[in-house]
Amino acid sequence: MYAYAWTAESDDEDLLVDGSPANDNIAVGIDSVLPADVDAVKAGFWAKLAESRPRLGRLGRMRDLLKNVVLLFEMLVDPSCAIPWRTTAGIVFALAYFISSFDVIPDAIPVIGFFDDAFVVAEVVYMFSADIQRYERTRRKRRTRQVPQAA
Repeated sequence: MYAYAWTAESDDEDLLVDGSPANDNIAVGIDSVLPADVDAVKAGFWAKLAESRPRLGRLGRMRDLLKNVVLLFEMLVDPSCAIPWRTTAGIVFALAYFISSFDVIPDAIPVIGFFDDAFVVAEVVYMFSADIQRYERTRRKRRTRQVPQAA
């Protein structure tokens, strides 16, 4: 399994949140994901993305957030993609945080409202990058098989 953890040196207090490494909160959130949460994320994803897109589209750097959330969603709903439960839970946690209206920084705040969402999504992408890369390779192979070869 792909392991990831931040470690904070004793003089590096910026990486600590409430005295523990910053990504511990994400790990706890992932551990709390239930199978029922998968359906809730699938149901609310496209509406939240459509609502958020106008605000994100004007921010060049936030396009990466859009690409990542769509990739994670595609990975979640692709029936041919077999991923471990922990990866599924990580994806669900990141997407649930993205679609939630209760964030550390409310999405309605111009410019900075999606920074916390971007952080959570980026952490999950990093934590499960091996599974994501495997999914992308499999998807590319499938696409090349579907394209007819010219004679």
